Amino acid sequence: MKTRAEKILPLAALAILVISTVPSAFASTLTVNLNPATKTAQVTMDSYTNIILTYPNGSQMSNYLKGVNSSISLKGNFASSDEGVQVLQGSFHEDDQESNAVVKNMSVSFSYSAKGNATALVLHKQTNITATVTGVFSVVNGSVKADLKWRSFVVRSALNLNLGDHTEDINYVGPTTEDSLSGHALAAAFLLHMFGGSEIWNTPTLNYSQLSTPLSTWTKNFDSSTNTTTFSKTITGSSTFTSSADNNGQKYSFSAVSDPSAVVSMKGYATASGDSLTVTQAPPMSAVPTLLVAAAAGIVVVAGVAYLAMRSRASRAKPVSVPTPSVN
Repeated sequence: MKTRAEKILPLAALAILVISTVPSAFASTLTVNLNPATKTAQVTMDSYTNIILTYPNGSQMSNYLKGVNSSISLKGNFASSDEGVQVLQGSFHEDDQESNAVVKNMSVSFSYSAKGNATALVLHKQTNITATVTGVFSVVNGSVKADLKWRSFVVRSALNLNLGDHTEDINYVGPTTEDSLSGHALAAAFLLHMFGGSEIWNTPTLNYSQLSTPLSTWTKNFDSSTNTTTFSKTITGSSTFTSSADNNGQKYSFSAVSDPSAVVSMKGYATASGDSLTVTQAPPMSAVPTLLVAAAAGIVVVAGVAYLAMRSRASRAKPVSVPTPSVN
């Protein structure tokens, strides 16, 4: 016989956390597919970063980087015992020591392409991570609860992974830029000398800290046709990471930008409390879409009109009583 918890878990068959961004120089998307039936979450992190280095035309750096064209594409799979998986899991727990989230495994694809001209080097960096996470579900007072506080994590350290025959830091801005110039040692050394000590060098690209506002403050919508509750959040403004340097009167800049938004969707009718979602068996009447109420009202009106029409026809069909004339 199924336990009460086993009967309730299918009610929350799928929850999707989508954090999407407008096209920008620094864009990240986080997707979490929650499956209470298996008590697992599939977490996908897609990080797309444009790193821009500008320099004066005719400068030494211009001569180094003019005509640079490099690229790389690597993949790898990692178990829970691997150091990179432990780094990711530690990031989930940094601001939530009580979290039970455990990263069981992850697969990674990493790529970049760099092109340089007389005045700028533009580097397109892409990191895609898919991880299986457990420990995010619980059953409280007979209802399924999903803890999503860890969604606003930041990987604050280097995330070095053995991908093929390469060891790559797939997180920080600076090391990826330096690696893209592996065939241009003088340019890489010059870049490290100017910006290696600046904040942007160790700026993480796996950064979802702007998603820390409680889910209960996000915009909520329940769609009865798909039986899905959605929580959405748009973050206005942007975070700009910029560093500049002066070399003998010549100006150099190193920059990246972010501006994310977020959507949380859960199958079933869900309510938010802080950073958690709870699924109930049925929505309250206040959650029934206005369209359904209007349709019900329309049926009542149509039935009323039909009833009056039938009464009218019946009244016309009755024989008319003619009074008998009196005789004097």
